[in-house]
Amino acid sequence: MAKRQEEKVLAAVLASEDGDAIARLAEGYYYGRGREKNLRTALQLWERAAALGNAEAQYYRGVCCFYGDGVPRDKEAAFRLWEQAAEQGHVGACRSLETLRGRKS
Repeated sequence: MAKRQEEKVLAAVLASEDGDAIARLAEGYYYGRGREKNLRTALQLWERAAALGNAEAQYYRGVCCFYGDGVPRDKEAAFRLWEQAAEQGHVGACRSLETLRGRKS
């Protein structure tokens, strides 16, 4: 996709304030699906979608925080994000929390 067109898509999705659309776009940037892989952009998009209450974005931001993928490693932030996602029934977040809580026992 041409850079100018990509910028228009990004601006339109962000302007929509549609957390699901923003999270899907972030995943595309993270994995390089349909666009050039760009971790920085993916993280910014997930942050915005998470702020809009998107559980998938909260989960992925938590993963990045937990492992320090593109951001400083911050397990407390990861737990907070996973708890927010788990409250919405996100299966991956629930499993991550169960696994890590089991390690503390």
